[in-house]
Amino acid sequence: MLEKAVRICDASFGNLFRFDGNAYYLAAGVGTPPKLAEFQRQHRSFPFQPDPGSQLELVARTKQVSHIADAANEASPGRWAMLGGARTYVVVPMIKDEALIGVVVVYRQEVRPFSEKQIALVQNFASQAVIAIENARLLNELRQSLEQQTANSEVLQVISSSPGDLQPVFESLLRNATQLCKAKFGTLYLREEGGVRLVAAYDMPAKFYEVLRPQSTA
Repeated sequence: MLEKAVRICDASFGNLFRFDGNAYYLAAGVGTPPKLAEFQRQHRSFPFQPDPGSQLELVARTKQVSHIADAANEASPGRWAMLGGARTYVVVPMIKDEALIGVVVVYRQEVRPFSEKQIALVQNFASQAVIAIENARLLNELRQSLEQQTANSEVLQVISSSPGDLQPVFESLLRNATQLCKAKFGTLYLREEGGVRLVAAYDMPAKFYEVLRPQSTA
């Protein structure tokens, strides 16, 4: 989507930022100049607060398109101008249920304003991105629900097939809990006589197991 927006609008490069209600973080970039790309690689995983007076801050407040004819005239031109040479750019909000969830930004490295038609095209791409994000969220929720149902079914099956034997139940429960939580390993303890006893372990590193085992009855 971003690649098409940059190409159709005859822009130099583009970014898509997600917004979590407080801060932005980079989700995608196309044609990013080397110095700016290096900066973004170093900070890719870290949300950032928009600078006061910047266009990202303005769009976060207004949820309206912001079109800058020349970043050199801005009080807060931003790192995209300083590191990427951006001069003209347009910031298009991504809106879901009246809330800002991200922005699409396309930049030109020369002073050449975008036409109304080009801005409308970027708005259309931004709307498509919102739909794609929502579809991905729904699919992820469905996948998680199916995984949970499968895990519950497996545990119930173990319970019914092992009457009176709790060990397979503990192991099945722990395995499914660890996998559903995408954890590295898991442990299950029972409280007994003022202490705890390790009754199941899943994918636990051997050294860690040796450390825990003598302490589990303390």
